[in-house]
Amino acid sequence: MMNIYTVKDLASETFLKPFTMLTDRDAKDGFAHVINEEETPYNKHPQDYVLMSLGMFDERTGLLQVSEPKTVARALDLKLKTPTFGEMIKDLEEEE
Repeated sequence: MMNIYTVKDLASETFLKPFTMLTDRDAKDGFAHVINEEETPYNKHPQDYVLMSLGMFDERTGLLQVSEPKTVARALDLKLKTPTFGEMIKDLEEEE
């Protein structure tokens, strides 16, 4: 069985094309990778995107088990914070 996921765009109030992954952790890791790629809409506006679970797909029978969309992760929570120049200097001073 594969889990079915989508990304909800809160700004446009739409869901993006669904995709399958084995686990929530796999989907969350892939989502985090995309969010942290510079110059993508996900990276520029993480407050607008949410990873959602939609159900399951049995690749042997082709049957879908659809459920109410459930939040798996918010892009804003997965975006890596880039330290400011001041924060980097402070960290260097603390190491000395």
